[in-house]
Amino acid sequence: MKKNLKKIAATAVCMSMVIACVTGCDGKKAESAVKEEIKAEEQQKEKEKADIEKAEEMAAPEHSSTSGKNETVYIIKESDGTKKTIVSEWLKNPSGGTTMKDVADLDNIEVVKGDAKLEKNENGDLTWNASGADIYYSGTTDKSAPVDVDITYTLDGAKLKSSELKGKSGHLVIEVSYKNTMTKTLTDKKGNEYKISMPFIMSTGMILDNTRFSNVSAKNGEVVNDGERTVVMGVGFPGLYDSLGLDTIDLSSDEEEGETVKKLEKNDIPENFTVECDVRDCEEITALTVGKVFDLNSLNIDLNMDSLNSNVDEMTDGMKKLIDGSTDLHDGIKKVNDGAKSLKKGAKTLSSGAASLSKGADKLAKGTNTLASGAKSLNDGLNTFKKSLPSADEAKALASGSASVKKTIDSMHSATEKYSISENDIDAVTSKLKKLVASNQLDAGTMKQILEVYNSYYQLEKGVNGLYKGYGNVNKAVQAYPKIVSGVASVSKGAKQVANGANSVNKGAKELSSGASSLSKGAKKLSSGTNTLADGTQKLVKGSNELKDGLKKFDDKAVDKIANLISDNLVPLSDRFEALKAYAETYSSFAGTDSTVACSTVFVFKNA
Repeated sequence: MKKNLKKIAATAVCMSMVIACVTGCDGKKAESAVKEEIKAEEQQKEKEKADIEKAEEMAAPEHSSTSGKNETVYIIKESDGTKKTIVSEWLKNPSGGTTMKDVADLDNIEVVKGDAKLEKNENGDLTWNASGADIYYSGTTDKSAPVDVDITYTLDGAKLKSSELKGKSGHLVIEVSYKNTMTKTLTDKKGNEYKISMPFIMSTGMILDNTRFSNVSAKNGEVVNDGERTVVMGVGFPGLYDSLGLDTIDLSSDEEEGETVKKLEKNDIPENFTVECDVRDCEEITALTVGKVFDLNSLNIDLNMDSLNSNVDEMTDGMKKLIDGSTDLHDGIKKVNDGAKSLKKGAKTLSSGAASLSKGADKLAKGTNTLASGAKSLNDGLNTFKKSLPSADEAKALASGSASVKKTIDSMHSATEKYSISENDIDAVTSKLKKLVASNQLDAGTMKQILEVYNSYYQLEKGVNGLYKGYGNVNKAVQAYPKIVSGVASVSKGAKQVANGANSVNKGAKELSSGASSLSKGAKKLSSGTNTLADGTQKLVKGSNELKDGLKKFDDKAVDKIANLISDNLVPLSDRFEALKAYAETYSSFAGTDSTVACSTVFVFKNA
C-alpha cells in the first residue's frame, strides 16, 4: 500500500513540474493525464480488493475450522502470461492477546480489516499490535506455488489466447491441466526408490452463457445446465496416480494365456479435464480454480495389512485342510465302493441259493421218503453257496472301511462348521466392498471376484452338510452286512443238523420250508438293495473325485488369485498410501507460519 502511494505521489510531483513549464492547453492536458492515471490505479486497486474478497469467499468452505491461521493464496494469470500472487492472511486471536507473533515471507504487507498495526518485520518475522482482535492482512510475493493450472483454448483447430476469443464463433475446445511441483523421494521395503507428490486436490469451475455457448460436454468433468447458464466443473489430483504407483497394479481377473493385463489408467485419477462446445460471438471466459492439500485421513480407508494378511492366511489354510479332507473322503468312498461290489455279488448268490433252498425245503416237507437225499442236497447246496459269499473278515473290513469314510465326512463337516459363513456374512462383506468401490479404492471386477469366492464357499458348505446327513444311512446298511454273513452261516449249520437229525425230519422239514421261503424273499430284497448300493457308491466315488478336483481348481483359480491380488497390489499400495498421508501432514503454509500456529492454506487461481 505504501509503495503504491509513493508511486502515485512521485507521479504527481513529476507531472506538476511539467505543468509549471508549459502554458495554456498543453498544461491542462498534462494535468488531465495525471488525474486519469491516478484514477486508473485506484480502480485497479478496488478491482483487486474485490477479487481478493471473492477469493476469500471461495476459499472459506475449504479452510480448516480448527486452524489458528487461514491463508488464501490468490494467483491471477493473464492471457499474456503475466502472473500476480496476492496472499490474504487471517491470524486468529482466541485469547484476546494485545501482541501477536507471526511469520510471513511477503512484500507490501497491509492490514485489510480492523485496527491492527504491524510493529516489526524482521525478514518475515512479524510482530503485531492486535488490541485483542483477530488480524487480517495481505501481501504479495514472486514465489511460485507448489501447484498450478494451465488452460488452453483451441477454436476450429487453431490455438488462441483467451483475449483473442472475443467476438469469434466456431467449435471451441478448452483444456484444463494441473501441475504439481512439490515432490519427495522415498525408498520401499525392497530398497527401490520412488517419488511421491504432495497430495493436492484441485477443482475448477467456469460459467458459460447459454446464449453464446451450446452443446457443452466435458471429459473428466461435470456439466450442469440451469436453462440460462451452463456450469462446468472439473476435479484433479495432480501426481496422486504416480505417487501411489497405480500403474503397477494388475487388475486381471482371469489366468488364461494370452490375456491382456488390466491396469488402472491415469484418467481414473485425473490430472486434467477437457471441455468442448460450440460458441457464437464469444465473450471473455474466466475460470476459477480452488486447490488445497488433500486430507487423506478423511477417506477413512482401513488398510491394516497385518489383519488382512492374517485373514487371507486363515482362508488359504482352511481351503488346504478342506482339500486334504476331500482326498481322504475320496479314498474312503473307494473302499466302500469296492466292498459294495462284493456285497452285490454275494447278495445275488444268496438270492439264487435262497430260492433253491425254498424249493428244496418244500419238497422235503412233502416227502419224508426223500428226506435223506434232499437233506444231503440241501447241505451240499449251502456249502457251495457259502463258498461264494465273502468271509466274515471281509465283511468286517467292509464295515470298518465305511466307518472310516463316515469319520472323514464328520471331519469335513466339523471343518466347514469352523469356517462357516452365512448369507448375512456375505451381505456384510458386499456392503463393505461396495463402499470401497464407491470411493474408487477397489475395482468393481475385483469386488465381483471376492463375492464369487464367498458364494462358492457358501455352496460348498451346504454340499458338505448334505453329504454328512445322507451318508449316515449308507453306513448303517454296510454295518449290518457282517450280521447277514453270520446269519447265512447259521442257516448252513441248521441244514447240516437237518441232514443228521432224521428223528425230527418231518417237523424240521416244515420249519425249514417256512424259513427258506422267508429267506428267499429277504434275499431278493437284499439283492435288489445291494444293486442300488453298488450304483450309489459308484456315483459317490465319481462325485467325491469331482469334489476333490473342483476344490483344487477353486483353490488355484480363486483363493490363490485373491491372496496374490492382496499381496502383490494392496500391500505396496498400503505402504505408499501411509507414506503419502505422512507427507501431507508436513505441509504447513505457503508464505510461512509460526511453528506454534497451525495454518490452513487454500490456493485460488483466476485464469483469464
